[in-house]
Amino acid sequence: MAAATWVMFDYGCVISSPQPAQDLAALASTAGAPLPRFRDAYWAGRHDYDLAELTAEAYWLIVAEQLGRTWDARTTAELVRLDVASWSHLRQDTVRLIEELAAAGRRLAMLSNATREIAESVAALPVASHFEHLFFSCYLRAAKPDPRCFRAALTRLDAEPGRVVFLDDRPENVAAAADLGICAIHFTDPKTVRSKL
Repeated sequence: MAAATWVMFDYGCVISSPQPAQDLAALASTAGAPLPRFRDAYWAGRHDYDLAELTAEAYWLIVAEQLGRTWDARTTAELVRLDVASWSHLRQDTVRLIEELAAAGRRLAMLSNATREIAESVAALPVASHFEHLFFSCYLRAAKPDPRCFRAALTRLDAEPGRVVFLDDRPENVAAAADLGICAIHFTDPKTVRSKL
């Protein structure tokens, strides 16, 4: 691992915390649905939204249809706002790790499945300034664990797979990266992965 040129982080549930219960409750309340039904509807069209194959309006229309609801543009805008906010809670222990790596001169990149709205929000965060490259599925038009997503990132990093360490909380994404020769680490917490970097 010491010879790695790049350390590439996932964002959701690695740099950010999982969506807090109160944020999910606010989303479900705004959508006018019980939380379990809302959660199912929320994920139904998420892959296409992450790929920018759906606009925010089209995605939330799918959610509404799944719930048997209708709402106006103002409600859609509020759902978008709440959605972005729900992914904006940072893990301070991961932020400290990023700051330590940056201070040590490590080259950092981010690779995340994200909608355009979330990607724009993440790019504006202070922690984003530590990354030389921010790769999001909505711009790559490929999402993890699709190998095309990783290949696109490697091309833009101009790096061989073995010179990249990748941290992700999802085992399927870790496995897909490892299949390409990337030094993939299953992220559970910064303390566990720090010694491997």
